Formats: sequence, C-alpha cells, structure tokens
Amino acid sequence: MSCVNTYSACTSWAANGFCTNSFYTAAQRTSYCALSCGACSLTTSSTGCSNSNINCAMWVANGFCNNTAYTAAQKAQYCGSSCGLCTTSTASTSTASTSTASTSTAPA
Repeated sequence: MSCVNTYSACTSWAANGFCTNSFYTAAQRTSYCALSCGACSLTTSSTGCSNSNINCAMWVANGFCNNTAYTAAQKAQYCGSSCGLCTTSTASTSTASTSTASTSTAPA
C-alpha cells in the first residue's frame, strides 16, 4: 500500500470525520486518504518521520493536524506521518498546515 492522500482535501476531510465515517468502507478511506486517516505503517520512514503515538488515526480524525493549540514540532513529533509532515528529502524541514477545515465533501 502506498501511503499517500489521493485527494488534496484529505486533511480537511479527516478533520471533519471522514476517517471514522461508517458511510465509507475502510478500503475507501484508505484508498482516498491513507496518510491523513493514519492508515500508514507506524514504522519510521527513511527520513525518520513517523507516528510515535498509536492514537494518531483518531487524533487526525478529530482535527489534531489543523489544531493551532499544537506547534508544528509537536504535530511532527507525535503524528508526523499521519499529518503529512514527512518529506522525501532529509535536508527539508517540515511545517504544519495552518489551514482550517474546509467544507469540501468527500468523494462518493
């Protein structure tokens, strides 16, 4: 399984409950938004970025990645992979998205 978001709105969808919405099957949620829904492996990637907390999928679904109460460093420390903060280059520095959850609807 490739650990990516197929749709650019996945972070917003996750914040709005897409990852836990029983209207969509687990296969659909993983296919559309594996990264934002925390469906990726908890192993550390080649960049050293990972999810250090087993609750990341739930946290992401509850808006952790977009919550301004947490710093980018905290988001990266606890749920870097699920929040989409991992990079492919070890020289890059990740920053958290500061956008708020949108009202876009998930795919049918």
